[in-house]
Amino acid sequence: MVSPSMELPLAIEVDTYCKGFQRLIDAVSPNAFYDSDNRADPPKCHPNTRVAVINKITDWATGMNDTNALILWLYGPAGTGKTAIARKVAELFAVDHFLLASFLFFRSDANRNTMKPVGANIAYCVSCVIPAAHNLIEATMEADPLILTYSVEVQLTKLVFEPLRLLTDNGYFSNTQFPQLVVIDGLDECLDKGAQTNLIQFLASSMPRYQLPLKFLIVSRPEAHIKSAITLASDQLTILHMELNNDFLPDQDIRRFLTDKFREIKKCHPFRSGIPHLWPSEQQMNTIISKASGQFIYASLAVRFINSACNSPMRQLDIVLELRPPINNHLPFAELDTLYMFILSCTTQLDLVLHILGVNEALQFGGGDNYVTTIETVLGLEGGDIRIYLSPLNSLLEIREYRHDHNIVFYHSSFMDFLRTPERSTDYFIARPKCHALITQSMLQIFTSNSMFSIFSYLIVLNNILNRFGPQV
Repeated sequence: MVSPSMELPLAIEVDTYCKGFQRLIDAVSPNAFYDSDNRADPPKCHPNTRVAVINKITDWATGMNDTNALILWLYGPAGTGKTAIARKVAELFAVDHFLLASFLFFRSDANRNTMKPVGANIAYCVSCVIPAAHNLIEATMEADPLILTYSVEVQLTKLVFEPLRLLTDNGYFSNTQFPQLVVIDGLDECLDKGAQTNLIQFLASSMPRYQLPLKFLIVSRPEAHIKSAITLASDQLTILHMELNNDFLPDQDIRRFLTDKFREIKKCHPFRSGIPHLWPSEQQMNTIISKASGQFIYASLAVRFINSACNSPMRQLDIVLELRPPINNHLPFAELDTLYMFILSCTTQLDLVLHILGVNEALQFGGGDNYVTTIETVLGLEGGDIRIYLSPLNSLLEIREYRHDHNIVFYHSSFMDFLRTPERSTDYFIARPKCHALITQSMLQIFTSNSMFSIFSYLIVLNNILNRFGPQV
C-alpha cells in the first residue's frame, strides 16, 4: 500500500502535466484547421476541377519535382479559389497521413485574422499527428508557462522545430513516416502585415537550420509586401512560385462547374417545370464565363443567386446578366462587392485611386491605346505614382508593360462592373461624367502651359474621347 505522503507529489505532477497541455488547447483557434470552418458554406473545389494545379502541388510536396523547394508560394488574385485549393490539398494529404498541420486565416474572424494562435495551432496538430511529440510539447509548455505570450517565431521554434529535431536525431522517424506538409492559407488576411513578412523570414531562416523534411504551402494574394518577403527569403532557401493564372485553364473548370450546377437546377429546383430543356443557352453560359474572368467566387455566387428557391431561375439568370433589374434590391454579388470594398478600403489615397481608375475607364472607352503616363499627365502625377497608389489593389489589377509604356490591366471584368454600378459600389462608384470633367480641366491647364508636347498628347486623348462619346463629353 502506498502512503498518502507518496501519493500527493504524484497527484500534483499529474495535475500540472495536464494543465500545461490545456493551456495550449485554450490558445488554439479551432476554426483555422482545414476541416473546420465557422461559415455555413466553406470554400471547396467542385468535383473534377482544379485538377492540374492540385496535381502540381502534390508532385512538389511528395518530391516528384522541385524537391529542393521547401516552400511553395501559391498566389493569385482575389476570388480565384485559392482557399478551396488549399483545403483540398490538406484534405488529400490528411487521408494519406502526410499532413502535419494547417492554418487558414480569415479576416472576418477575430481568432483567424491574427498571428497569435498560429504557434498553438501548429503545435497542437503536431502533437496529434506525431504521438511522440506530445510529451515533448507538453514538457515545453510546463517548463515555460508563459511561452504562448512570446512571438510566434519563438513558439514555433520551441514547440515545433526543436521537438521534431529531437525526435529525428533519436531515430524516431527511421521506421515511421514523417508527415511533411504544413498548409498556411490566406496569409494576406492576417491584419498585421509585419507579422506576415516576419513569418516568411522566420521560415526561411529556420528550415535550413533545423534540416527537417518539412514543406510549407503558403497561399495568399500577390500583395507587394509578401512578394518582397518571398524574394528576400529566396536568398536563404529555394521557394517555388505558382501563380493561379490562365495556364491552369480556369475557364474550363468554371464551365464544368456551371454545367453541373445548371443540371442540378433543372432537376431539383421547385420551379423546374417551367425551365426549357436548352436553358441556359450557349451564349448565356459563355457570358457568365467571360464575366467570371477565371474568378470562381463570381461563378459560385452567380449559381447561388440563380438557384434561389423563391424565384424563377430564368429570371434570376437575367438579373445576373443585367438583362433586368434586381427584385427588391436583392443583388446577386453582394458578397463579392463586400470583398471589393474591403480591398479598396485598404488604400491610403482612396479619392486619388478612384480618380486614376475613373480616368483609365474614360480613356479606355476612347478606343485608343491607354497608357499609364497619359493618366499620370491628366492627373498631374509624377512618373511612377500610379504604380505606388494602386499597389494596395495588386490582387485586382496589375501595371503591365505595353509598347514602351504601361497599361492598367484588371484581373476580373467584374471589378469594373462593380465600380460602374452605383447600387453595388455606393461610395466607391466611378461617375464617368466626373472623370470627363477631370480630363477637360486638366486639358485646359495644359493648353495654358505653353508646352507643345503636352498639348499634342492631350489632342490625342481628346480625339479618342470624342470618337467614342461625341456630344456626351
